[in-house]
Amino acid sequence: MTGLVDQEIEMSYYDLLNLPAYSEFARMPCVEGWGFDAKWTGFRVVDLLDEAGLQPEASYVVFISADGYSSGLPLAYLKEENILMAYGINDVTLPPERGFPLQVVAKGKYGYKWAKWVTEIEVVAEEREGFWESRGYSNSANVGEFPFG
Repeated sequence: MTGLVDQEIEMSYYDLLNLPAYSEFARMPCVEGWGFDAKWTGFRVVDLLDEAGLQPEASYVVFISADGYSSGLPLAYLKEENILMAYGINDVTLPPERGFPLQVVAKGKYGYKWAKWVTEIEVVAEEREGFWESRGYSNSANVGEFPFG
């Protein structure tokens, strides 16, 4: 975890598995109309943020994937919704095609906010456009709202 934090954190996958674990059922909806329901298991993003300590100007969190994909979410949303970083799905380890090592479980957001293969988290002061957002998709990605621009 880097950016506007009091202490940058670098953790191994096994360190992350030792954080308090939570499970919940959530639907991952696609802008194309399909979606799927699953039981997601992982740690809360806020637990990691609390460990790093946030600087006062921190307001947005960017999730960066191993392949360079990125997408971000407001800090307030992550806290209010207790958003998970999942390492498990339906009681098994998250498979590579589903996003191993980590996938954001962005409840109430379209699938492009559910970043897969996450290897880095950056805390920033202002909203940033990720991969799809820079191509015209809505940065809020709220399910039920028009997903473009």
